[in-house]
Amino acid sequence: MTDLLSAIRWWAALTLLGLVALPLVYTLLRPLADRGYAFIKTAGLLLVSFVFWLAGSLGLAGNDGGGIALALLVVGAASLLAYRRRAPGDVALGAWLRANWRTVLAAELVFAGVFALWVWVRMQNPAIANTEKPMEFAFLNGVTLSPAFPSLDPWLAGYGISYYYFGYVMTSLLARLAVVPTAVAFNLAIAWLVAGAAVGAFGVVFNLVAGRGIRNYELGIRNEEVASGGAGTTDPSSPPSPRHAPPAPSCWV
Repeated sequence: MTDLLSAIRWWAALTLLGLVALPLVYTLLRPLADRGYAFIKTAGLLLVSFVFWLAGSLGLAGNDGGGIALALLVVGAASLLAYRRRAPGDVALGAWLRANWRTVLAAELVFAGVFALWVWVRMQNPAIANTEKPMEFAFLNGVTLSPAFPSLDPWLAGYGISYYYFGYVMTSLLARLAVVPTAVAFNLAIAWLVAGAAVGAFGVVFNLVAGRGIRNYELGIRNEEVASGGAGTTDPSSPPSPRHAPPAPSCWV
């Protein structure tokens, strides 16, 4: 039961990070059919972790809850600022979410389903043993217990880690947001990687298929106008007719 609650809190922490980055992703990935929704959790974790690591490396914040809160505030503020400066006439985020709820639901179900499956898989053999797992677990604990960055080397006291460790920073940040011990976080991180890859693949395929469908639709409209001799005769100030309105991305789910 404890492990199940840890997994739920881990999912909740990822959802929080995704919501922080959602306005920014929605604005920057406007050309995509799903406005980048499938990638918000990954983007949120990456951006908050980078700000957290940078602040800790420059001595602006410590490797603690205060540093994490600062990173959340910085990314959240930048996300809202980017959204407020989006292109004129762009659909509001709330309206888009209501119109494309099927797309949002599909992405969330893919993530939750794969995450739950891989949590179950790791529960069958949660031991942190064999291959590089003990070394990785030591690095995760080293990153978590270091007062600042660069992280302390758990193998050589008094020295920084001579290894790429940003992935452990992201895992450590998630563990503290979810209030999960590092031994449990190690396995939840594996489940998150699989689920994140799955929903990312879903986003790529969805945007390719939906984008192709919309382009084909627009090409058909242009061909129809040319065939009828009406190309270029449409009044740009008049609203598009329902027949010529592009299909909503949610129809491709």
